[in-house]
Amino acid sequence: MARRAFQATTLSRRDASGQIARQLRTAITTGVWEPGERLPSENELGETFDVSRATAREALKLLSATGLVTFQRGASGGSFVAVPDADDVAKQLSEAIQLWYRVGNISVHDVDEARWELERICVKMAAVRRTETDIAAIRGPLEAARDFSLPMTEWLDFDLEFHSAITAAARNKILELAMTAVHLSRPATNDMFVDLLGRQEVWQQHDRIATAIANGNPDAAEQALSAHVTYLGQVRDRALADLQVDDVVISALPRVNSLKARRLSPKNDA
Repeated sequence: MARRAFQATTLSRRDASGQIARQLRTAITTGVWEPGERLPSENELGETFDVSRATAREALKLLSATGLVTFQRGASGGSFVAVPDADDVAKQLSEAIQLWYRVGNISVHDVDEARWELERICVKMAAVRRTETDIAAIRGPLEAARDFSLPMTEWLDFDLEFHSAITAAARNKILELAMTAVHLSRPATNDMFVDLLGRQEVWQQHDRIATAIANGNPDAAEQALSAHVTYLGQVRDRALADLQVDDVVISALPRVNSLKARRLSPKNDA
């Protein structure tokens, strides 16, 4: 079956390089050019879009910044389609999500609902797929969080690390990316009810989740997570009641400095 040919559309007067980059990105992601394939030269792009060579070069640089294009020198060089590095994709996604949370209308209950639906799948898959290394990674932050005298920010970082290790044990990169969106909001949402949180209760709930995963029991893992999420929901509802509101958008919450949240990516994310 013949591949689709690239069809350029007319540019508007503003941001020509950005428009070219978007058209090329769409063409790459829809298979007009495959990974490793050479793209049209700057001169060819200039003629296609009726722009200067400098404008075409800027468009290719924009794609290079996202990891979609690499440059090679020499007679056989040029611009080539590349597969973005997973860590770079994760970083770009994390930054976009954090900006979205700061200016968007995503609510606390939106995050709670997404977390439950995603993480219940993760704990069940982790119970089936976990290795001894995964179990150690889950138990590590759990044991560290047994110290209830830790500063709350540090203690919550261990909480995030615990849930991160569970998602990593599920062995599904798409779920890891989705959980990145959830956990990037958690430092701010946690700050709503941190004074009402029972550390010992949370630790015991985490322990039951970890034990079910270590025992290879997906149903018990889901039940333990359900009890944990239910408890957190009750505490958060009390906090919202104190504020005399039913829900609140994340952009209205204070930004909380969390080391773990700053480091979130699919490599170490929940």
